[in-house]
Amino acid sequence: MTIADNLTSVRKWPNLPLALLLIALSTVFLFGGDRHRFYRPGSNILTANYMTVGMNLSPEHNFVGHYYRALNPEGDVVYFPYNRFPPGGYALIKLATLPFVDNLSASLYVGRLLMLCFFAAAALSAYLALSRIATNRWIALTATLLAFSSYYCLFHNDTVATDAMPDMFGVMLTFHGIVIFAQEGRFRQLLVKACIALLLGWHVYALLLTFIVIGLGRELIRRSNPPRASVISYLGLLRSRYVALGGASLLVGVGILAFNFTNEYLALKGETPFSELRSVQSALRRTGLGISHTYDSGILAWQSFLKEQLYRATVASTPYAIAEYGGLLSKSERTLWILLSVVMGSGAIGALLIDLRSIRHKTLLATLALFGLCWTLLVRQQVSFHHFEGMYYIGIPLVSFTLILLFIRKRLGGRLV
Repeated sequence: MTIADNLTSVRKWPNLPLALLLIALSTVFLFGGDRHRFYRPGSNILTANYMTVGMNLSPEHNFVGHYYRALNPEGDVVYFPYNRFPPGGYALIKLATLPFVDNLSASLYVGRLLMLCFFAAAALSAYLALSRIATNRWIALTATLLAFSSYYCLFHNDTVATDAMPDMFGVMLTFHGIVIFAQEGRFRQLLVKACIALLLGWHVYALLLTFIVIGLGRELIRRSNPPRASVISYLGLLRSRYVALGGASLLVGVGILAFNFTNEYLALKGETPFSELRSVQSALRRTGLGISHTYDSGILAWQSFLKEQLYRATVASTPYAIAEYGGLLSKSERTLWILLSVVMGSGAIGALLIDLRSIRHKTLLATLALFGLCWTLLVRQQVSFHHFEGMYYIGIPLVSFTLILLFIRKRLGGRLV
């Protein structure tokens, strides 16, 4: 059979890349490790923590999740709430494990399967978004599989944590909405997807902020031509959909936090000042607005912090098998810089050599590539002490692999499948 015959055969099955993606994603359900254990070598207590919080949700405590309880000197039971994250992920953990409340092993297994569902849904959303941008399903399939094969994704894909795979799904779902909005102008569906994402986690704010800043920047440049544009023209930015998107998402986030903190205040019977609630204090520390003496200033120093983020971005951009073989996971400095140069340099070269005018809405690629860095800079205290945050650099490999494959396809012609 000739290459032309192969191409003809493939075109008869336009959904073949999607089918192959679903088959690949099914392997994480079939060949995973022991999912009945809270702790694994090299892991941490995330699963134990979030499983406890999710399963403890009940009307008895105003649906405030807690991961620890103890007796105070007066003999009263004191709860330690864990309530600064959106309730969507916790509620789904509670619903999934409710039929198995008397079987800890089964509850844990179901919780991990739920996380794998979010992992698969995130990869599927990324594939659908890249299919629209690259206009080639095979390139979208390859880039998605390579990016989601990184160490962070494969290690944490069944970690029961609301700010891991549920949050990742929310980000990719929203990016898919952003792509549709940019191409078809469907603003309401983007708002709905952003609201769903905000019920699952906060990382979507980094994606939205990056998209809004880039969009407003383009609008500002457009309104600046001619150079003597009137003030009214600039004020017209306030009616932009970018501003509407930012305002709506901010209101939803504030509403979620108000719901969480109010429930916690009521659960403590109003005996704790609102500003001293544990979840309020925790949220302030994670965003750098509060003070904590437990943080190591050396870790938060910009030089060591950026070096660590450079390492995480490299690991996130390298499929796990290659990273492990090359010693990258042991932080080999030489391998780090070699792989970083290959991945990032290839992406940059591809971006320069390929005719970017053939890619619709190239600003979408910039949004996807930069949102991880945006999150890192916004919540440095959160990112520094959480290993799994490296997975949110996934936009870098998604964009790099897409550009590289588009460049290769252009140079080798339409025969490359």
